Amino acid sequence: MKNIVVLRLSSMGDVLLTLPVIHGVLSLNPDLQIIFVTRKRFVPYFSEIDRLIAIPFDPSGKHQGFPGLWKLFREIRHYRFSKVVDLHGIIRTWYLDSLFLLTGSRVYRINKHRNLRSKILKDNSLNVSVPHATDRYLDVFLKAGFKGEISKVAFVSLPDIPESKKPINGVVRIGIAPISKHRPKNWALNYVADLIGLLQQRYSAEIHLFGGLDDQWTLNSLSGTNIFNHAGVLDPLDEVSFIKTLDVFVSMDSANMHLASLVGVPVVSIWGATDPKLGFAPLYQPDGNALYADPSQVECRPCSVFGEIPCQRTKAPMICMKSIRPEQVSNKISEILHLPE
Repeated sequence: MKNIVVLRLSSMGDVLLTLPVIHGVLSLNPDLQIIFVTRKRFVPYFSEIDRLIAIPFDPSGKHQGFPGLWKLFREIRHYRFSKVVDLHGIIRTWYLDSLFLLTGSRVYRINKHRNLRSKILKDNSLNVSVPHATDRYLDVFLKAGFKGEISKVAFVSLPDIPESKKPINGVVRIGIAPISKHRPKNWALNYVADLIGLLQQRYSAEIHLFGGLDDQWTLNSLSGTNIFNHAGVLDPLDEVSFIKTLDVFVSMDSANMHLASLVGVPVVSIWGATDPKLGFAPLYQPDGNALYADPSQVECRPCSVFGEIPCQRTKAPMICMKSIRPEQVSNKISEILHLPE
């Protein structure tokens, strides 16, 4: 059995997008075992994959700073390997890469297409796009000499859903994840409330809200009949199992968008500061399911790759998100589910 080390430390959405690539690589290389290094809280998503050993990275604990990375390096060295696939390309992984190189391993790094990203940010009218993250991940494995493909499989086995939580005939089950890590990617909560009102007026709709533990209190403000807040409540794989039972999912550019798409749920994605052409569109989803402001009316977007830069507009701030109306999202859901508007 050959061992290789694969590095992708964060963030959650980017880590999740490694799943279909890892499955594709392992399926075509039966003599390969992957030593996958990622943040501790993401390890459960990889726990059921055969021939994969997950090493938890703890940046605020034992792996903090360069001394901590040295400890992590020594943990990884326990496994015999000759190649390292760096899917992250940040200072932390560059430091680890240099240590691997000094000990004789070959290192293969992701191409982030930074020049192309810069061109798109400067001129959104350019008819170009950055290759999808999964394509860039796969490219590193191919350069390292392995066969590979982007698999339709992301999760091999998931926990069973209790009967009480399974879909009921005639009820449209809609997931909504309105909060992302960065504010310029978030839809206003009053828009979310208006969307929920529209959906419950039009259909027999059950609304399921998703987010992290920090979002729980904020999403409680959207409480009401047939509205359920799952933020920070479910274990990672239980959450994935539950999302798989939904009819459609509405999300900002966030990890929940990727979770839903990876289990085959139709996703309506809402884009503000960021843009699908920068390489992080939800996998397996039609382009038409991504909603964003008309470029001719909102020329300032996209303004960043990851959405971390605050809106710079003094006149009509956050117009990129405000221009996407609840009615537009509701109509898109009706179109996807073939429901009358």
